[in-house]
Formats: sequence, C-alpha cells, structure tokens
Amino acid sequence: MFSIANVPDRLAREIYADLCRDLPPPSPDTPEARTARDERAMAAVAALIPENALEAELAALIVAKAFHAKHALRDASRPNLTVDALNNYRNQASRMDRDSQSGVRNLLRVQAVRHKAEDAARPAAMERAGYWYKDSLEMAGRPLPLLAPQPADDAPPPPGEPPRRVFEQMDPAEQYAALYPQRAALIRAFGGLPPNINFGAPEPDLVAAIVASTSPIMLTLDEEVASLTAVSPSKTKSHQTNSRDIDDTRATATIPRTAMK
Repeated sequence: MFSIANVPDRLAREIYADLCRDLPPPSPDTPEARTARDERAMAAVAALIPENALEAELAALIVAKAFHAKHALRDASRPNLTVDALNNYRNQASRMDRDSQSGVRNLLRVQAVRHKAEDAARPAAMERAGYWYKDSLEMAGRPLPLLAPQPADDAPPPPGEPPRRVFEQMDPAEQYAALYPQRAALIRAFGGLPPNINFGAPEPDLVAAIVASTSPIMLTLDEEVASLTAVSPSKTKSHQTNSRDIDDTRATATIPRTAMK
C-alpha cells in the first residue's frame, strides 16, 4: 500500500480498499491479475500526489473512472458486436474518460489552492507581507540584516550597517542569498558550485552572479563566514567537500571541515 501524506494508514487502507472494489474485473479474472490491477491503481493514485484525505478521495475516483473507461474500450474490441453495442461501449468509454479528466482538473484546482496557502508561509511571501524572516545566525547573536524592511520614517541605517532593501528590489543573486544564506556562502567560498551538494543546484548564470557579486548582502555573508572560520580558497578548491556538512535549518551556520584551515 502506498502511504498518503497527512492521512493515517488506517484511513489510507480504507480509501485504497474502496478503490479496488470500484475497479472493473481484469481479463483474465485471476488472483494474480487482480493483484496486478490493484497495484496499478494504487500507484496511479500515488502519482497524483494527494496530500490529504480529500485529495486522496478525488484521486481514487479519478483512477477508478479511468479504469472503467479502459474496460469499456476492451469490451468494444470484442468480436461480433452489433453496431448499437459497439457504439454503446465507445460512448461509455468516452463518458468515463471525460469524467476522469474533469476529476483531474478539479484535483489540480484543489491542490493549487493548497499550494497558494502553503506559499504564503514561505520566507519570500512573508517578507512581502511585512515580516522579516531572520537567519539562524541571528539566533546565535550574529545578525544578518538581509530582509529587514526600511523603517517607516525612512531613517538611515545605523553606521556601519549596509542599507536594507526589500526583496523585490534585489537582483536574483541577492534574492538567492536572502533565502538561502548558507548555500550562497558555500558557493562563494568555493568560487563556484561545490561537488556532492544535497540541495537543488542553481542555474550556472546564477552561480556566476553569486560568486562575482559585490553586493552588501554578499559582503555581509563573507564577513559572517570569516568570523566563524578562516577559509583558504586554494585549499577549499583542492578538496572534495561534502556539502552535507551545510544544513540551512541548523541553529548555527557551519562550513565543511575540509574548508577549514
């Protein structure tokens, strides 16, 4: 049985059991064929990526109708059918296929609403709403003034502090550093994309922009890295560093051991 996100296994078994009962019989109707049919149907439900009970119920209904459409097409291929019977099977297959495709569109709309709500909790969206997501370095007493909004009275920043800019005013390299400061620091320390990374690799143009940028955000990252550990660029490039040593969610930023003196 394929698990369903945010749905207990007991309820997931019930959803899959209802799906298997709603499927048409296989041909030939043998225990092995039924097992293969059920596995195909459950895999198809999992491929629709339901993440709650409502989406799982919609996905199961979509798959069941798709299987019935195929079953009607199989009946339409039987020999010696009358014209009326052939048309009836084909019409049934078309109707079930339309219902299945309509269910897919409904599921995508439900998932889009959920994704929109989830996106509202992400740093960029929260920053646009007036919140300032703080980096983990700040929790350790080393602030990174990346996404702080400008004061309402437009007062200048304190002496020695780089000017703060809203997210929309940043270039792509600065936005990447604001969202993923540890990743940007690692890329700048290596002078490019390091090997064996465990996060999605940015585009080559973005990597080059991150390395070449002289933005105050990037300079602040360099200062933070230098305050944590002294990094030798030549030594860093000569070692195969495992980027799993960098974890954006840890309480403090870390630098790979092979990048330390």
